[in-house]
Amino acid sequence: MARHIIIMDSSASMRRIIRAMIQTTVNDAVVSEAYDAEEAQGLIEDGHYHLVIFSKESSDKKWLEFARKRLALPEGQKTHFIPFSSSTKQDYIQELKRYGIEEYLAIPCEPDALGALITRICTPFAMRKTRRYSVPDTIANLEQVSNSFPAEIINFSEGGLLCELDAPALFNWVMPAMINMEFNLDGATLKVAGLYSVARRLMVVESNPDYSPRRIRLACRFISIPEESKKQLAQVVKVIEKQEGLFGHEA
Repeated sequence: MARHIIIMDSSASMRRIIRAMIQTTVNDAVVSEAYDAEEAQGLIEDGHYHLVIFSKESSDKKWLEFARKRLALPEGQKTHFIPFSSSTKQDYIQELKRYGIEEYLAIPCEPDALGALITRICTPFAMRKTRRYSVPDTIANLEQVSNSFPAEIINFSEGGLLCELDAPALFNWVMPAMINMEFNLDGATLKVAGLYSVARRLMVVESNPDYSPRRIRLACRFISIPEESKKQLAQVVKVIEKQEGLFGHEA
């Protein structure tokens, strides 16, 4: 999952410096820029952002109140905030904490320090909107036109899945695919069909002797789920969570 970040500062050159620091250390960062608090608020209200890095000079009480409200949202919906400044005056840092802003970036700093801070705040676990499940020996079929590609499901959620498959010559990962999943649970086979999906990330996990991909790991996002498929998926989750409950009780 990409980390969507806003850099807020009135100085275009400072925004470029911060952007370069982020892009050298955070591979999945999608960076936007805002001149002031009003522009940054507009971006956040129109789309979901995980983090805003802002200067003391570009903020005011109204901005900090806005930050307080965004920080109070449930995990997966909230926006985090990191102020940056060359000054480390304790009165300002204490004021930020009263608004719920715990982190602070003193500049100048090394890119790795900023990258580590972003990674700590925007963890993949906190960014997930739905829980992921993993069931051994779960399979999927990815269908494109008249072709079908079998895959092993690593994990899945209500929003997508991560699967692994032999790298097929005919599979076009930039095109949508129809995914059908099959689970063996409680001695029964449960199916979830008709999940219209797009690939979000591809990683080569095994190569051929000529260095061409032999096996790939593919993250897909469901973009259209029929009502019947939603019921099937809910049933699968219900069975998994029931099994987890029994396991936890025995432990």
